[in-house]
Amino acid sequence: MKLLYLSISSILYVLSFSPFDYKFSIFFSLLLLFYVLDDLSVRDKVRAMLYFSVGFHLIGVSWISHSLINYSSLGYLLSYVITFIVAIIISLPYALVGLHQSASKNGFINLCFIASLFVVAEYLKSVVFGGFPWLLIGHTQNSTAFDFVYPFFGSLAVSYLVVLVSLSFYMAIVHSRKFYISLSIVGLLMYSLTNKDHNFLTPLQTNYVSFVLYQPNIYPDDSYDSNRHSPLMEKYNNILIDNQSSDLVIFPETIISSPYDKNNPLYKYFQSSTNKSNLLISGLFSFKNNQYYNSMIFFSDDTKTYSKRKLVPFGEYTPWYNTLVNLSENLNIPLSNLSHGSKEIDQISFGNINLIPMICFESNFPNLIKSSTDNEIIINISNDGWFGKTLAPHQHLQITQIRALEFNRYILRATNTGISAVINNQGQVIDMLENNVEGILKGQIPTTMTRSFYSQYGDLSILMLIFLSLLIKSFNIATKYHE
Repeated sequence: MKLLYLSISSILYVLSFSPFDYKFSIFFSLLLLFYVLDDLSVRDKVRAMLYFSVGFHLIGVSWISHSLINYSSLGYLLSYVITFIVAIIISLPYALVGLHQSASKNGFINLCFIASLFVVAEYLKSVVFGGFPWLLIGHTQNSTAFDFVYPFFGSLAVSYLVVLVSLSFYMAIVHSRKFYISLSIVGLLMYSLTNKDHNFLTPLQTNYVSFVLYQPNIYPDDSYDSNRHSPLMEKYNNILIDNQSSDLVIFPETIISSPYDKNNPLYKYFQSSTNKSNLLISGLFSFKNNQYYNSMIFFSDDTKTYSKRKLVPFGEYTPWYNTLVNLSENLNIPLSNLSHGSKEIDQISFGNINLIPMICFESNFPNLIKSSTDNEIIINISNDGWFGKTLAPHQHLQITQIRALEFNRYILRATNTGISAVINNQGQVIDMLENNVEGILKGQIPTTMTRSFYSQYGDLSILMLIFLSLLIKSFNIATKYHE
């Protein structure tokens, strides 16, 4: 029966993310999880947490197998096995959550300790082996009352609060504690009655920039086929011709596989069609010092290059290459051993507007976004065509919405096959192109907005709170031990 409850909890967990967006199901998921964990030994808690986390990862990142099946030579069985192994690896940090006493013991401090363990697990998942910060609890609550939290304390703080609220529900429902009943009622009222459309950061007198986002609906099989490059480039050139009056024209990630070369006829037109009053942004491979990079090229009166710093393991580079070279060859993904871009990047501007580049997988890492002025927009290009009509494009868009909330910035997102979107500074999608369609998004967006507290201090506040929670818990344990 407990395994059934854990399985249901895993399903409810995934249903809180896009495209389902049953946001309140995360509370039911955690409430059911705590019910299962409460009377178990520490050893059984660890096992239950691993079962739960492997379960929601197998469902939530099942799109990994789609990519392997369609763009490697591994076959169905080996693709599923690798997906299962990945799910286990990224689930391991959640074993830490099992290292707690019963939620019903030791009062509110113990609940804060359990919430801290969840955040520590998510943090470890975000940094170990390059990091895979996907399906974090804090990514579920955009367009809710937690929109007030993101620009101040970030998504990890939302994870902490969601777990803490769920624990309060558990204590109120299962153990009928009056304090937690009152706390739960207040929490429910705040969650349901808060005006989610309220702009709580100070608006500034703003500038506007016009843009064109082009979604070509080109899948990797075509963009990596050199015989298709000429007709593809003709499509891109026509978009440029038709939209020369726009300030920004944005093409998606790696529009073709030919690396950028200023002498290549394919790219000469890009350069000649732009000047200091307009800008073309395109995802291309670049080549420098005998190394290939996944880059964002900015074409204007001069050309600037930003190279992706956070690469996808096995998709764009092979960890421990010398020992896993055979696996890399079997994956057969073009240019799958790219180099990481420099950690130190040059500021890229258009007039007095700072442009913050973010390529695909990098949207998972808020620490890569360096917000320094009040006049900025974030440019996000991605190629979710690798994952087809799976959960991945929807989940990826949701993660990008969280970044807009955290940094109080508009985001222009151009993808090859969807989902391209214009996201405002409150994390709301104000225009979009669905998955698997070709199209253009055009318009104007404001660029001048107050820097958020989170953009200046990052996760410092929540990390200090977690440190304090762990310190108090350690002190309580030490005190009891010496009594």
